Amino acid sequence: MAIIKCPECGHQVSDHAKTCPSCGIDIADNIVRCPECGELTFAFQDVCPNCHHSLSRPVVVEPKSVRYENTNTHKTQQFVLGNTTSETPKKKRHPVAIAFIVALVASLTVVFLGMYLMNKMDQQNETDAYERAVISGEPLILQDYLLRYPQAPRERRDSVEKVLARLQEIELDWQNAYASKSRSKLMTFIEKYPQNKHVKEARLTVDSLDWVQACEKNSMDSYEAYLKAYSNQGEHSDEATMKIDEIKVRLEAEEKARKDSIAAAEAEAKLKAEQPVKKPEETKKPAEAKKPADTKKPDNKKK
Repeated sequence: MAIIKCPECGHQVSDHAKTCPSCGIDIADNIVRCPECGELTFAFQDVCPNCHHSLSRPVVVEPKSVRYENTNTHKTQQFVLGNTTSETPKKKRHPVAIAFIVALVASLTVVFLGMYLMNKMDQQNETDAYERAVISGEPLILQDYLLRYPQAPRERRDSVEKVLARLQEIELDWQNAYASKSRSKLMTFIEKYPQNKHVKEARLTVDSLDWVQACEKNSMDSYEAYLKAYSNQGEHSDEATMKIDEIKVRLEAEEKARKDSIAAAEAEAKLKAEQPVKKPEETKKPAEAKKPADTKKPDNKKK
């Protein structure tokens, strides 16, 4: 007696056992050894399942094969007549082919998953760019959105184009107002677009125009009017204060000079008033000029 492997399930079993205790296949008088490779196989098979060597033998009737399932109450009987079997052996799939199929499926899964994630990421990026462009109110950012996302939803592109057209109109109004150097036009722009980025520059320009006008008048009233208009917070408030101080000093100096002049005049008048009045002297006739005495010429003649 020898211990062999059951050709059906591979469990160890005695070669004299009637059936395999594991799978229930008939063992006794049903097992042969391949003369080519020595592999144990069933007697009813035509070729060796290991080396595919032909197993020539007379036609026999295969004994019954009993399989025990769970409760061992159900039995399957197989009969073989001649060289024909009731079941065709299942062909084993090649491991390389299986691995290739698995790898292909995995690769396709990764590719499609990657494409899906990239698509979702692109959609999220487009949404973020749209919101950022609309909120920013910057023409360059809006134009960049239109260039980067030509396939964006039509309603979003229309919205961005409307905002861009509106900003271009405001920019044109600003250019016209700034080029005019007109206080009224600049104030109109400030009142019309109080939240625009150019409002600060417009206010500074108006401030400069008011300061130039105050300097042209160059009076205390003009400088005080400038300070009052800007609540002492204008760009030239310090200069206006200095100008007012200079004017005050000048006026004080002029007032002092005027008072000194008046005081000097009064003092001079008072001094004149205190001096006695002199009577005018009688004018004397000029003395007659004496005629020169006759001078005798010396007689040079000798008597």
